[in-house]
Amino acid sequence: MKESLKNLADIFYMKILTPSTPINIQWVNKIFRDIGIRDESIEKIAELNAPLSREVWYYSFIKAEEEGKLDVYLTRIAEVTGFEENEKIREYLQTLNLYYKDGVFRRRVFKMVVLVSGRGTNLQAIIDAIKERKIDGKIVAVISNRKKAYALERAKREGIPIYYLPARKNETREDYDRRLNEIIEPLNPDLIVLAGFLRILSPWFVNKYRNKIINIHPALLPSFAGLYGEHVHKAVLEYGCKVSGCTVHFVDDKVDHGPIIIQKCVEVKDDDTVESLAARVLEREHESLVEAIQLLSQGKIKIEGRKVIRL
Repeated sequence: MKESLKNLADIFYMKILTPSTPINIQWVNKIFRDIGIRDESIEKIAELNAPLSREVWYYSFIKAEEEGKLDVYLTRIAEVTGFEENEKIREYLQTLNLYYKDGVFRRRVFKMVVLVSGRGTNLQAIIDAIKERKIDGKIVAVISNRKKAYALERAKREGIPIYYLPARKNETREDYDRRLNEIIEPLNPDLIVLAGFLRILSPWFVNKYRNKIINIHPALLPSFAGLYGEHVHKAVLEYGCKVSGCTVHFVDDKVDHGPIIIQKCVEVKDDDTVESLAARVLEREHESLVEAIQLLSQGKIKIEGRKVIRL
């Protein structure tokens, strides 16, 4: 992201070097005030009437990005300098979750639907990462097959739309998933996150959202596939493993089988219990899930067969 930001700043810096441009440090300071950014460094440099160096110009881009107003700042710059998009610039913008349309830079919202069945600690990790701007995205719905899942309360507190979708008697997996899709399809999400969703998705649903569904598994796949919750950690301890961990993977039509995005390890200690091991693995789950969503939202993932390659 930093490299794309610097490259974009350089493109506009070459434009503001022309004699006719009105852009100087006072202009930057005024625009910052107009769009609601307060920065003492920019204000002091403006008071000194110092030249608008490349370093200060780049700093202004960093500050605008940190404040979540890079799109507005770029639009104001382009109004003065003009802007011509090309494939390389589109690539920079995509990395920054921005796009250019009708003379305006806009922030692309990476939309997620999260499916849950339990406490929702992984959901909370995503919510916190969005607040901290580690993830530039939005959860557009949280859906649970269990009415008392505490994850629904977590979403409700944040104003995220919640849905309770229980299974019907004698309903097939595909029939359930078709009802699930009636909620999801109108939302047009970029990603569906299984964060402790205790249902196996049907091949029909997986194929409809191929490479757009990810799951977090509390072990190092392919080991202990098909197990969930405490059953995984109990099996790890009984087997005598020295290392465990977690896996974030794409979902395919086999259980815990799709291409692996991220794995993180934890040591299995001699005195570990199911509870102590689960607690350490859960910390890695939160880290891994956030990291995977970051990569996906920035378009930095490529799938080749079973290999997931970071771009």
